[in-house]
Amino acid sequence: MLYHFELQLAGIILLTAMAAGAISMWLKRRRQIEPQDDMQEQ
Repeated sequence: MLYHFELQLAGIILLTAMAAGAISMWLKRRRQIEPQDDMQEQ
């Protein structure tokens, strides 16, 4: 029972870490794309 709970906890931690990494990468990409769009609009 305890071992299953620990596995679940590890899975949740991995999932949140992956989600945080994906969001930070997406935000970085968005910041890089935005200035280029601004330059094209002008």
